[in-house]
Order: sequence, then structure tokens, then C-alpha cells
Amino acid sequence: MCGPSIIVAYGRRRRELAMEVCAALGVERCLPWGATVWLKPNLVVPKPSSSGATTDPEMAAGVMAYLHDHGWRKFGIMESSWLGAETREAFRVCGYEEVARRFGAQLVDLKADPAEKVEVKEAGMALEICRTPLRAEAIIDLPVLKAHSQTKLTCALKNLKGCVPDREKRRFHALGLHRPIAALAKALSVALALVDAVVGDLTFEEGGNPVAMDRVFGGFDPVLVDAYAAELIGYAPREIPYLTLAEEFGAGYGSLVQAHVLELN
Repeated sequence: MCGPSIIVAYGRRRRELAMEVCAALGVERCLPWGATVWLKPNLVVPKPSSSGATTDPEMAAGVMAYLHDHGWRKFGIMESSWLGAETREAFRVCGYEEVARRFGAQLVDLKADPAEKVEVKEAGMALEICRTPLRAEAIIDLPVLKAHSQTKLTCALKNLKGCVPDREKRRFHALGLHRPIAALAKALSVALALVDAVVGDLTFEEGGNPVAMDRVFGGFDPVLVDAYAAELIGYAPREIPYLTLAEEFGAGYGSLVQAHVLELN
């Protein structure tokens, strides 16, 4: 059953850890059979994962290897780096060109993707969302566990901001980030959130102050995954406004009280 459990695996070998978490969750049972699986890493800037800023490509390799073993053959990797940063450069610097070749995955720069307007009634607002993620049958969210200068936490939900065009990213900031991030979580359905917490940055979202945390964790509810991530870096989930809003909008559950957290090793 695709439930709200969180699985944690400790270590540094991201490919193996990603595969262990996928196996424990039974991810293959919770994806539409034969669908193209789209991976959304955090490549906010063209810096290697050792900086604490970006998702290591071996996270994507682990997910694709696991699903390939279970019969999936169609994969895509999509991202739109931050304003002023080139996504194609981030794909190259962060090692995604090579991992895409290994698995025959399509690389999509969402900065060049057409956008569509989506009404999020629960939030009382409309969002522009890139077409590829909007039409994807299965999205696997691959964030990094990091602090953020404005929202305190950047993990699964905020990582989805790479699925909107640059002009919408600017508007998110003008609106204070929290409400549009929560609205985006409601508008985009995520099949799995799998967090690279082997190395992150607990000071700045663009890296440079890497902290070794030596774990990968994930679950099917990205709001719950972010609530767990918030507690790991010292915040109560209620201190992150977009988590409260996302739960209010029906994007997931933000309380860890009844969550079953399984630590594999």
C-alpha cells in the first residue's frame, strides 16, 4: 500500500541508499505501469553535490536502476535552475548528462518549456506551471535537505519551484514564497519524494557550507517528508508556513504524530 510512512537509510553511497529506500517503500507498486518516470532533482546552481547545493546524480541513478530492474524503461530528468543560472550548465557540472546517457533518459531544460495557467481553488490563486511536469504521469521529487534564507527549509515542496517559468519564480518571491509553494504542491502530484541528505547545507540554499548528514529518506507524501526534514534541522513543522498551508490545501499531511518512520540500518 502507498501509505504515509517515511523510510530512512544511513550511509554515503547514494545509489545503493536510494535503491534500498525504493525497495522498502515498494515504489514499483505505486507508479502507473509503463509510464515515463520524470525525476526532478535540485540543480539550483551549477555546483557539484559536494557543495551541499545540489542533488547528487547517483540519487537519480539509484531510482532509475531500481525501476529498470522492475520493468520500467522510459525516464526523463527535468529542471529549471535559478534565475541567472543556466540549466544546461547545471546538467553538465552536476553529472546529469552522464547519468542520462547511462539510462537513456531525456534531459529537459524547463526554462525552454511552454507554461500553462492552473487554477488552485484551495489556495485562491492561479499558477503558471511548465507543461512537462504538468502532464507527467509520474514525478519523483529528488531534493537536497537544506536551510533557506527566507523559508528556513528547502526540501521536497520547494524543489517543485523548478517546475515553473522564471517569471513565475519572481512572482513567488513577490508573494512571499509560502502560499505559492503550498499551492504548487497541490497543483503538482508527486509520486515519491526521495531526499538526498548525504550532504546538504544548513546555512544557505546555494551551498558552500556543506554538512555531512549521511542519509537518504523518502516517502509518498511530500508534505510529510518535509515535516520530517524540518524536524531534522531543528524546526517544528508549524514553524514552516508553507507546510501548514499545504496541509490546509489538501496536498498532504504535515503531522508526524501518527507517521511510521522506519530506519533501515
